[in-house]
Amino acid sequence: MACPRCASPAPVLTKDERWALVGNPNTGKSSLINALAGSRLEVGNWPGTTLERLSAPLLLQGKRVELVDLPGTYSLLPTSPEEGLVLRELLEHPPDRVVAVLDAGNLERSLVLVLELMELGLPLALVVNLLDEAEAKGLKVDLLALEEALGLPVAGAVASRGRVEGVLDKVLEARVPPPPLSYPTPLEEALKALEGPVPRGVALLALLGEEAPLPQGVRERAALWRRALLEKGLDPYLLALEGRYTKAREVAARALKRVGSPSGLTERLDRLVLHPLLGLPLFLLALFLAFRFTFALSTPWVDLLGQVQEVATRWIWGLPFPGLLRSFLAEGVVGGVGTVLAFTPVLFLLYLALAFLETSGFMARMAFVADRLMQALRLPGQAFIPLVLGFGCNVPAVYATRALGHPLDRLRVALAIPFLACSARLPVFSLFAFAFFRDQAAWVVFGLYLLGLGVGLLTAFLLGRLLPGGGGEGAMELPPYRFPPWRLLLRLSWGRTLSFVQGAGGPILLAVVAVWGLLHLPGHPYEALAQGLTPLFAPLGIGDWRLVGALIPGFVAKEVVVGTLGVSLLGGEALAPLGLGEGLRALGQGALQALWGTLQGLGGLLAPPSLALETPPTPLQAALPGVVGPQGALAYLVFVLLYTPCVATLTALRQVVGPRWAAFAVAYQLLLAYLLAFLASRLW
Repeated sequence: MACPRCASPAPVLTKDERWALVGNPNTGKSSLINALAGSRLEVGNWPGTTLERLSAPLLLQGKRVELVDLPGTYSLLPTSPEEGLVLRELLEHPPDRVVAVLDAGNLERSLVLVLELMELGLPLALVVNLLDEAEAKGLKVDLLALEEALGLPVAGAVASRGRVEGVLDKVLEARVPPPPLSYPTPLEEALKALEGPVPRGVALLALLGEEAPLPQGVRERAALWRRALLEKGLDPYLLALEGRYTKAREVAARALKRVGSPSGLTERLDRLVLHPLLGLPLFLLALFLAFRFTFALSTPWVDLLGQVQEVATRWIWGLPFPGLLRSFLAEGVVGGVGTVLAFTPVLFLLYLALAFLETSGFMARMAFVADRLMQALRLPGQAFIPLVLGFGCNVPAVYATRALGHPLDRLRVALAIPFLACSARLPVFSLFAFAFFRDQAAWVVFGLYLLGLGVGLLTAFLLGRLLPGGGGEGAMELPPYRFPPWRLLLRLSWGRTLSFVQGAGGPILLAVVAVWGLLHLPGHPYEALAQGLTPLFAPLGIGDWRLVGALIPGFVAKEVVVGTLGVSLLGGEALAPLGLGEGLRALGQGALQALWGTLQGLGGLLAPPSLALETPPTPLQAALPGVVGPQGALAYLVFVLLYTPCVATLTALRQVVGPRWAAFAVAYQLLLAYLLAFLASRLW
């Protein structure tokens, strides 16, 4: 006999909607979005923050649905910027539907967050993901029993393999849930007195002392009820927490069945990866292999884009435009911005390698291994997270230090982060490594990354001796090992690369246009300023004013250094015009060479660690040895690594640690960069 509910017509979308996906970390929200939308993930920042925002458009029943991946959180009670963002987004910008993504292998823990979501009064549906991993643990989730226990639509999924059948149908059935549980009588009385004008969950947040959007009268009454409970020796937080965990345990026991014995693969691998002696070498090996993969596969495409740059420049010089306009297009646009864009293959492949480490579960093990080092430096284990973020971009890494509980810990980690080699420095490293150290390019860049990390950690340690305090303990989750789907990795890498290029485009264009203008103004003021500073860099083996001049706009953004060098070193060289057909043939041949070079790079990944490059250098790479030697090039790389970070990072430092410490950071980084660059010039 068919149930009436099963025979009812499917819900229909009447307007464009926004769906928010909420869940614990490592529950596969991004994979679920990827499987449902089947389109490129869009990477950006949440308004007013530097936290990464992932979303994707979905066309459903002729309407546009935006799938938004909220940061992973264990609770709506904010203990970090990410968790605070989840609660703020749900309350201040309520989505049309909330999709709670649960980990089938950790159902009880996921249900605690679900119970919190149920009390917010938003349309809610559940997706139990990672069913395959639960089966590997010998567990099976009864989706129907879970649906009956909570009174909500529930779907099952293995998003990483594209098994998402029925998920959209269940989400369309999302409904405002009933109150999931009753708390002890004193807390229930307080809730019933407050929850009329506001949802039950918001009233509970107020009783717990959290910030919540409340009318003034309700806020005052919540404070009175909270005070009354505390005077009776009743902590609202503990009462709510105990009630939720008890309910989550009951629901999990009803829906979860043991059907087999667990697999020990994760445990066996962890014996090796988390070994006290082998863990750190494996951590360093993983980083090196990531860089080796990046350089081996990106080199042919860097060369191809360099060839595109040369062909475009020669086409421009053949146009019947005024000389000044041709100079601007060829030297400013193509020679400047084009030089930076030529390194997008390096960025894309590095993001690809890091995305694999992150989504496979290995990055969490790296954090666990590094946690021991953090404790040795008298830092909390959570400090490793912003330090890892610093390798992508220093700006969100500095803001992420706000999650550290002690202000002195925030100060120490925030001042260490600018020394970490962010992705904006990578184009400079790549340019000089290819130009001067082609056979050891991977080793040179790897060494620069380690140097930046070492200087940053040493800075945090020394500040800890001068300003002791704050190092604490923290729990760290180790998710099971996973082989992430290539589609997800490629989309994440492309989205992050595109976001980086779009964010860097404005500063690069302004800086390059300014440099081009200064180079063409009467009297050459830019050249005069750079030449005035050049004697300071002579002891480092850097005697050309154009190299020094490129460091000046580097204060705006480090990637501008490459664009500026492209303008100043190549600007005066007008190439011979090139015909359209001849240029297209050259580009076609270059594309075939890039494909063949990629195949050779894949085959050479297991060869001895060398990056001997057979391809000819790009015009800028060929020009550099004429203005500086290997000694000065190494000193230049060290200086670029360590000197004052970009304006955005300085702004973040000013907001997190205050203007005085930000000013101290500028002076300290300039002095240390000069001293270590001087030492590097003497090592060659």
